[in-house]
Amino acid sequence: MKIIVFGATGGVGQFVVKQAVESGFEVTTFVRTPTKLEGTHENLTVIKRDAFH
Repeated sequence: MKIIVFGATGGVGQFVVKQAVESGFEVTTFVRTPTKLEGTHENLTVIKRDAFH
């Protein structure tokens, strides 16, 4: 299953990303500051964007 997580650098977002990746999901994150996102994984794609611009 594929999911996208907005707000992946926040506390809840990071928890959701971690759990989803560990469960085998293909995760795409939509973040303003990728360096705030902890960890990498082959099933994790990080998109750097600002939803308001």
